[in-house]
Amino acid sequence: MKLYQLIYVSKSSYPMSKDDLQEILKTAQENNADQGISGLLVYDRGHFFQVLEGGYNDVETLFTQIQKDKRHSRVNRIVSSHIPERYFSEWGMGFYNLDEMAELDFFKLRKFMKSLHEVTSVEQKSKLAKYALQIFVDLKQNPVSAV
Repeated sequence: MKLYQLIYVSKSSYPMSKDDLQEILKTAQENNADQGISGLLVYDRGHFFQVLEGGYNDVETLFTQIQKDKRHSRVNRIVSSHIPERYFSEWGMGFYNLDEMAELDFFKLRKFMKSLHEVTSVEQKSKLAKYALQIFVDLKQNPVSAV
């Protein structure tokens, strides 16, 4: 199977509590395991950044469902392409709540999250998404306090 990766951002429809986020994560982990999907979900002050990895049809089907989810709006595909290997193979869905990671300086990353909603150039969005992806891959390899 050829691997496929899709990265998107969205805005939460309402302030997410820790319980709301844990429920989203639990559902994603259970459903993704059945579909062979791995990835990462990041939450930051009402914004989501998500990486989905798996087979093309599985990822695109999941993304269609995600777009219909009323818990968020402004769902914006940033980049999607085939990849040689998974970045998050051991995670049905990894999760970082940046609101609860105060020990790290996420100023640049938070600025990036906001920029992904404001930048209109596909090339700029792609560069920003790849920048964030590398940060999260590095963070996965050297964890601080992921929820």
